[in-house]
Amino acid sequence: MNEPKIMAIDDDMEMLKQLAVMLGKQYAVSVMTSAAQALEALHCGELPDLILLDVMMPETDGFSMMEHLKRDPALSRIPVIFLTGMTDTDDEIRGLFLGGSDYIRKPFHREVLLARIAVQLSAHKRKPETISPEIAAMLTENERKVAELLYQGYTGKEIGDRLFFSYSYIKKLTASLKVKLDANTPGELMRKLRK
Repeated sequence: MNEPKIMAIDDDMEMLKQLAVMLGKQYAVSVMTSAAQALEALHCGELPDLILLDVMMPETDGFSMMEHLKRDPALSRIPVIFLTGMTDTDDEIRGLFLGGSDYIRKPFHREVLLARIAVQLSAHKRKPETISPEIAAMLTENERKVAELLYQGYTGKEIGDRLFFSYSYIKKLTASLKVKLDANTPGELMRKLRK
């Protein structure tokens, strides 16, 4: 079985070396020295199972990078652990509200970091990135687009904004999806899409 992939993003080279040594025995570790470098790798398809993200970096900070990740359906489900020297509780709350899975203050204990990584990897076992080909084959192109975004956790309004469809058209497509997948409620539709 392939070892889980972890991407560590920090502008401190010493910290990256420390993380690579600390995690390298259990995980495939890639290190990035900036948010821009990490985003380029992510957009080229280098998708890790978990991201360790420093908050205080030049140009694009960790909070801004987190916002970017959450806006991209291909990246939004990767768990992110903030790993930072920032000690203000408000910063921790902000990181968690932005969608961070955990927030660990530096300096950290190796065993605590490894345990928190293991917990997040277990909780975020990768689901397929898309609806099944069998379901996709049953749908029109617009139904498929809506189904993909529903699957990824977007709301009807967010789907309309992303696809430039009116909310009433999204409701019509969602109703059609329910009929085709024999689902009576939104929850039942989600279960069928995620089978």
